[in-house]
Amino acid sequence: MLNMYCIPGMGVNENIYRNLKLEGCTILHIKWVTPFKNETLPDYAMRLSEQIDTSQPFALIGVSFGGMCSVEIAKKLNPVKTFVVSSNKTRSEVPFKIKMWSNIPLYKKLSDTVYKRSAMFLQKQFGVVNKEHRERFAQMLNSAPENYFKGAVHCILSWKNEEIPENIIHIHGTADQILPYSKILNCDYSIKNGTHFMIINRAQEINKIINEELRKS
Repeated sequence: MLNMYCIPGMGVNENIYRNLKLEGCTILHIKWVTPFKNETLPDYAMRLSEQIDTSQPFALIGVSFGGMCSVEIAKKLNPVKTFVVSSNKTRSEVPFKIKMWSNIPLYKKLSDTVYKRSAMFLQKQFGVVNKEHRERFAQMLNSAPENYFKGAVHCILSWKNEEIPENIIHIHGTADQILPYSKILNCDYSIKNGTHFMIINRAQEINKIINEELRKS
């Protein structure tokens, strides 16, 4: 059995993978830890990688911020395959509307509560469109460790990566409003009308892609 380590999106937990159905895999979940002050994304990702048993073959799945962390881990630890879902592989793919916040130090002063409220305000852009998803989204945001959000945002805003490691499979939705599809270079699989939240509401299609890719390994 291949160990599949799953890294969720920023501030949410393993519940985002509840519809993941993979063949021949043991699904394991990476837990968020609070970033250190001014910690870089590569350093933070490698701290997360301490949860991985590298003595056994493994693969990675990362959604959104988790996908960026997966890219940094893949550069160092050589997983069998790395699946980047609703995410960016390099800084070039990060949209300007996110990059511009790096010039506004205010983001370092905002509280967890402000970040959570902002995420809930923008929930439709994430693809959260019904009551059940809204409730689960709020529950996941509230599961983040204390003082997590400002450090995670700093990791993204200071990220400089332009290297794409081997065996990266990028899956992205064409209707993603958070990380727009138009910015993605060399997308391996496009999910038509898929949103940023598609790991939940388009899971059947994503499962099929991942299972087919794993059979090729």
